[in-house]
Amino acid sequence: MADQNDNRPGPYLDENRKPYNNAETQSNPDNGDKQFKPNALDERTLRSVRSQTTFAYIAGPVSLFVGGILLGSVGAICAFLAYRKLRALMQKSNETAAVARDMLKSTRTALTICLVAVALNAISFVIMFPVIEQMLQSGDFASVAGNMSAGTAAGSSTWG
Repeated sequence: MADQNDNRPGPYLDENRKPYNNAETQSNPDNGDKQFKPNALDERTLRSVRSQTTFAYIAGPVSLFVGGILLGSVGAICAFLAYRKLRALMQKSNETAAVARDMLKSTRTALTICLVAVALNAISFVIMFPVIEQMLQSGDFASVAGNMSAGTAAGSSTWG
């Protein structure tokens, strides 16, 4: 509570004797307590959601080119976590809920992109697995290069 000597608020109370970091909002003293701004935890959560959504947007297409199920899965997990955080922020009744509703569509899109990338990578892995397994068992690694090895075997090269 307040210190008895100089009547200052305690370490967990502001000057109006209300607890810091109120769960809903903090008052904005610049606007005469008529306007509210999101608290620091909500702002941090929104920044985290934005970063996770951006990573998911990048990880999905990159995993298609690299052929990584792992990268696509990590992107899908990030997008899903961001989606869950946004759903929790939407339950509040402040400006954070409006921002969360706006960000929800892009997070869903990023989640869809990553899930499609994972599905396509898994399908290509299932199709290519017998070929790779046969190549490993036979030891014929030259078949990966295809006709490129035949062009270099001819005597028409500079060194040949």
